[in-house]
Amino acid sequence: MARQALLGAKLRRLRRQNKLTQVALAGKLGISPSYLNLIEHNQRTLTRPLLVKLSETFEIDLRAFSGSEEARLLAELTETFGDPLFHDRPLTRADLNELVGAAPDACRAILSLYRAYCHARDDVRGLSDRLANDPFLSESSHQLLTLLTSIRSFSEILHDNVDLAATRRQQFVGILVEESEKLTHHVKRLFDFIGGEGLSRSQGASPPAEEVTDAFHRQANHFPELEHAAEALRREVPFEPATAFQSLAATLAERHAVQLDLTPEPPAGSASWHFDATDGRLTLWSGWPQSSLVFQLAKQLGTLAHGDILDTLVARAQLSSPAAEALYRDGLAGCFAGAVMMPYEPFLESARALRHDLDLLAHRFGASFEQVCHRLTTLHRPGAEGIPFHFLRVDIAGNITKRFSGSGFRIPRYGGACPRWNVHAAFMRPGQIDGQLARFPDGSTYFSVARSLTKSGWGFHAPQSHYAICLGCEVSFARHLVYADGLELEDSQVAVPVGVSCRQCDRDDCRQRAHPSLLY
Repeated sequence: MARQALLGAKLRRLRRQNKLTQVALAGKLGISPSYLNLIEHNQRTLTRPLLVKLSETFEIDLRAFSGSEEARLLAELTETFGDPLFHDRPLTRADLNELVGAAPDACRAILSLYRAYCHARDDVRGLSDRLANDPFLSESSHQLLTLLTSIRSFSEILHDNVDLAATRRQQFVGILVEESEKLTHHVKRLFDFIGGEGLSRSQGASPPAEEVTDAFHRQANHFPELEHAAEALRREVPFEPATAFQSLAATLAERHAVQLDLTPEPPAGSASWHFDATDGRLTLWSGWPQSSLVFQLAKQLGTLAHGDILDTLVARAQLSSPAAEALYRDGLAGCFAGAVMMPYEPFLESARALRHDLDLLAHRFGASFEQVCHRLTTLHRPGAEGIPFHFLRVDIAGNITKRFSGSGFRIPRYGGACPRWNVHAAFMRPGQIDGQLARFPDGSTYFSVARSLTKSGWGFHAPQSHYAICLGCEVSFARHLVYADGLELEDSQVAVPVGVSCRQCDRDDCRQRAHPSLLY
């Protein structure tokens, strides 16, 4: 369903929340009540001048009427009802469209319940695997059965032998007390062991990473406060890519007394940097690429210099756990770092001039391929917007480790993605950028580019990590990308027929289908 079609119901809800009749609201907007009625029933378009009047009348952000939140709800509901759980109660796309338009809060409640179900299901499966394979549980089961058998045996002796000698009876009672204490100890150990599995996830809250991803989506990956702070830093400390590392290191030392320690020793754990706030020492592994070193310095500068901005943005997101807040704060610091390395207006101008040639942009701004792709998703300044891109990162096992859908491209939250997406095929052509024109069953078409990348390990015994990056947009923007040159973008035969996932795709002729479709 097009985003525009969801706006009529949103306008109707806004009018009712403010207790206005159609006549009253039409008067405020300068249109006729009959025209307003047509808009509310999606028979007329909610034009930009009307959106501006709505924003002024109700003091709301225009982004509230972008339709992106409703489109995201619709995509998640479609994925949710594609679960075999609902096989006997199918809902059509029209049903879901109507539900999103009429009751978005009810949709969010349904999604919360489904997340709780998924987490509980995963916990049960995980615990079942551990019960079946963990030697501790196997040993505990044997010990518990032994203790229970002993307690039952001595209890039966005491029950069946009423004339038992007092000394003998006292001996058996002592054994029962001792065995019961052992049983209590083993049961406690077992509960502690199981409790470590994090069953609190089943209470309905999203895992921190998912909650943070949703928070970034709500802001369209754009934070004006961080953009302005990065621009102020660039004015105070002008630098070029070749001198960025030295300039940022000097700024950290002068303004925040941070001592930089570049160590050639591979890190012992998974982190390749560490900041000790007690002595102000920032330790970085010198084996990192220059773009990563600069990015980490800029992140640290953002954390120290603009902690108040980060605190405000974290509080505004209203996240549910300290873990999610810490993850969101780190992501915000990364947005600041990206804005420092690739300042908004010069980067946008270069992207347009170079027709979004990712390698040339990376070279011009001293950034990595992934940093450039992510930065392109953040360009949503009113009056100076970039192309609305989608972005995802997939590891070699097919797990989606990063996702952002600014273009409307539907990225699954649960389970695997469509195997026809070019991001999967990128692993077969390491280092090459491959373009793909992909058409979904509803007719929406997107152009995407994908490349596989490798992060080298920290020595012979540290394995390399392989992942693929995908960046794309709706096909109407494809002509602004150099990678679309030579493609017949309007030719339906050129587009690869794809879906979101097998459960959500009704293409019966797909030879790569892994599961039957549950769409009707």
